[in-house]
Amino acid sequence: MEKKISIDDPAVSNIVFYPRKIAMPNDLNPNIDILRLNIGNGVEIGGLFYKNDVKNPTILLFHGNGEIALDYRYIAPMFFEINVNLAVVDFRGYGFSSGEPYYTSLISDAMPIYTVFREWMNQNGLLNSLFILGRSLGSVCAAEIGSYNPVDLRGIIFESGFASVYNMMTNTFGISSPNLTSDSLEEYSNDTKVRKFKKPALII
Repeated sequence: MEKKISIDDPAVSNIVFYPRKIAMPNDLNPNIDILRLNIGNGVEIGGLFYKNDVKNPTILLFHGNGEIALDYRYIAPMFFEINVNLAVVDFRGYGFSSGEPYYTSLISDAMPIYTVFREWMNQNGLLNSLFILGRSLGSVCAAEIGSYNPVDLRGIIFESGFASVYNMMTNTFGISSPNLTSDSLEEYSNDTKVRKFKKPALII
């Protein structure tokens, strides 16, 4: 997906994204696996898989704009209490992912991440039961995947997400531009994509 001048302008990205880079961790607990997902075009997405039990369902989580996958080492035990595994992937430019983040990369990367992670699950003997969770800005990725209704997707979860990208840009981040209009951004909005959902969805 080519960059769109309105929402992908570097001035916008500098407001929307708070990328935090880290070296690939090497002192993780035995139940944490490093994810290195090659999604094409020279882009590698990093993440972490917090394993509870291979026989349990898995949640693939897209985090908020100020978080990285490693932060969830403190939160993963809460997911274990409800008998799921947790995979957390970073955006471009976050953690040990390559590249730099811009808004439409959240959309263009979402399905390739989902597809490559599903392959990783199969290779590692995990139960074929996958949910996606989009938290805050990560809801963009979850909405994109949900709009494709993958056959093997069990459901979509939104936590602290947003409906309109126009409202998010203008009200939350205070961004204004003649090129930023509700109509021009409608195709990128979560509320447009959720109309295509055929899978169960939970909004928190």
